[in-house]
Amino acid sequence: MKKDYKTLSFFQRGRRRQAVLCSLIEPRTPKEVAIACKISISNVSNAIAELVKEGYVEVINPEAHTYKYYDLTAKGKKTLKLLNAQKEQV
Repeated sequence: MKKDYKTLSFFQRGRRRQAVLCSLIEPRTPKEVAIACKISISNVSNAIAELVKEGYVEVINPEAHTYKYYDLTAKGKKTLKLLNAQKEQV
């Protein structure tokens, strides 16, 4: 797999983004992600907003006001594989 240094840099500059991305192996709410990552819900919400904006994560049920579920997009799944490959090399 060819390294995408722009993507690697984006996630290395924001460790919470990487933690949130890695926790979304299945659809989850921000509260579930916060518990899994052991970071605050506000940090999770900010990271999710950044990941949605960049196209790594999507809302599964956008019509819901509460309990919105988020999941990885195809780009997010590809990035997760890239990050895991990077961890194995280190």
